[in-house]
Amino acid sequence: MGSTAEHMRVSGIWRYPVKSLGGEPLTRARVGTDGLAGDHQWAVVDESTGTVASAKRTRVWGSLLQCTARLDPDAADPADHADPAALIITTPDGVASAGDDPATLARLSALCGRPLRLQSASTADAEGMTMEMEWAPETQAGMEEAIAYSSARAVQDAGSAVPVGAVPTGGGRGRYYDLAPVHLLTTSSVRRLIDDDTPIRAAVRRFRPNIVVGGDDWDDGYVEDAWLAGALEVGAAGLAPTIPVGRCVMVTLQHGAVARDRTTLRRIAARHRMDVGYGTAAAPALGIYADVDRPAAVRVGDVVRVRG
Repeated sequence: MGSTAEHMRVSGIWRYPVKSLGGEPLTRARVGTDGLAGDHQWAVVDESTGTVASAKRTRVWGSLLQCTARLDPDAADPADHADPAALIITTPDGVASAGDDPATLARLSALCGRPLRLQSASTADAEGMTMEMEWAPETQAGMEEAIAYSSARAVQDAGSAVPVGAVPTGGGRGRYYDLAPVHLLTTSSVRRLIDDDTPIRAAVRRFRPNIVVGGDDWDDGYVEDAWLAGALEVGAAGLAPTIPVGRCVMVTLQHGAVARDRTTLRRIAARHRMDVGYGTAAAPALGIYADVDRPAAVRVGDVVRVRG
């Protein structure tokens, strides 16, 4: 199993160029004050409503998680993350095409059953945009005020007891993040939720972290909870942990080749609740969010240090 010190290294880096689409594994990434270069730069938008597509609204957008997005390193200007020509999207049928190819939007629109467009966060309203989410039963305790406020701004599903809420996303920060630019997760925390023979790296993908810390056999509890009290050095980058990552119904869905598991959120709710910075009760949580106070390149294998 090894000691905690032996596991305090970056073992995975993930970038998600398009909100709610699967991402791409990297060996190196530039981490700036707005997060990983190119991460959450784009969103799929419903042409008819102007709403940002989020898999948190599972009945409408859950299928997007079976698509993947990556940035083409051979694009004319790969550093221009707002150029749709540098964006490569692969749909569940295995067909890949660029973000500026009309066939890409045609396939995404067919998948979701409505006309869609791609929108860069650099062109989003400075006040942010709206996405919808479903308040699963496991997430409702202590969130009554938020549920009432958000559900009053959304159309509810007929015959469903699960409230639908409309909430802001992205825009003002130049990306389509929900709460913070960097999401960290340890393999040790994920290990505490595995009750079968699911490979740890497959289980990790369900939670969509940017930076994964620890080896496959790490089993020392919810290690990153303690990091919230201090500062982190990830290689040469300096991170300031902010809040735990509250979990929603997205973790139960199919993520690419990682199969749907309806029990995931239930297990988190039973085993690990924390104050996530909103609501009046501890919520299902796993992993932590962080701001970036010292930009730098981060690489797989970099040492992670906790500073008090």
